[in-house]
Amino acid sequence: MTLISLAVAILLTLGGIPGRGLGQTPLRLFDLTTAHGIVDDRPFRPTQVFAPGDNPIYVWFRGEGCITGTTITSVWYYLETDPPLRFTEGEVVIANRPGDWGQFNFELAPGRRWPLGAYRIELRVGGVLMAETVFRIEALDTAPPPRFDHHVM
Repeated sequence: MTLISLAVAILLTLGGIPGRGLGQTPLRLFDLTTAHGIVDDRPFRPTQVFAPGDNPIYVWFRGEGCITGTTITSVWYYLETDPPLRFTEGEVVIANRPGDWGQFNFELAPGRRWPLGAYRIELRVGGVLMAETVFRIEALDTAPPPRFDHHVM
């Protein structure tokens, strides 16, 4: 590969990410955590397995190198279809604020329940995938497991 084609490949790869000045920390989104809520700037009841009635579902993340004006987009997929079903997306524009974290959440309409199965949440900047996480919806059995009495047959 020639030096020019390598430079073009790098420019195409980074083309969607907002320009970074010299000495700026590279943009990074990490520590994605799905949870039942956000309390005191942290995920509340973090989990990767939710019940069909859990609503809303949050994804919390940390960011590094996000400058004012950076737009972060979340894209949510249901993975039990072929191809996966993209069912929502949202975006936030970084403003001057303390902290190095952010969150997105999705809430179903009243009376609706999450379909069972696997889901994926992608975080993108300028259309470029920066981070992703997965979670599942399972029918959680709330009854205690049956006990077997070895004396009665």
